[in-house]
Amino acid sequence: MIMADVFKILFLILGVLIVTVAYWLLFEALFRRIVERASVVYECNPCKVVMLGVLVSVPLFLVSLGLLQSAAGLKLLGAVLVSGILLVGLLGSAGLARLVGARLVSATDGAYPWRRVLRGGVVLSITFVLPVVGWFFVLPLTLASGVGAVILSRKGDAAAQPATTPVAPAANA
Repeated sequence: MIMADVFKILFLILGVLIVTVAYWLLFEALFRRIVERASVVYECNPCKVVMLGVLVSVPLFLVSLGLLQSAAGLKLLGAVLVSGILLVGLLGSAGLARLVGARLVSATDGAYPWRRVLRGGVVLSITFVLPVVGWFFVLPLTLASGVGAVILSRKGDAAAQPATTPVAPAANA
């Protein structure tokens, strides 16, 4: 193996890790409430999140792979389905990155709350680098659990919203 092959593989892996963390930061910035609720769901019931995510995302992923092997019109549908599953998985797993980062407390968290996701995302994405276990176990389970976290955070959406009651203005006495 020549040095160019080594660098090709190294930069491909680094690119995937950087893009993953970038998506987590993007989702934290754009969909903060969903990421926050996903983080709470991960903290409250992580096993349920993983199981639901696997039960939903694996069949969808297999169907999309089947569509990618079929006629030209269905290939596009398969590609859209795979991309959608990955994006929803990244959206939900941003909550996991946020949870990991929140547990790694820093003094700058108050001024820069997005750094929790950055810190947790870097730690989480480094776990994907471990050969075999990281590639074929941790990364797919993280993305699948992200799908479960989005589903559970949306399911509990009505319960998560506090009931607001109108407050009467205080009378000046």
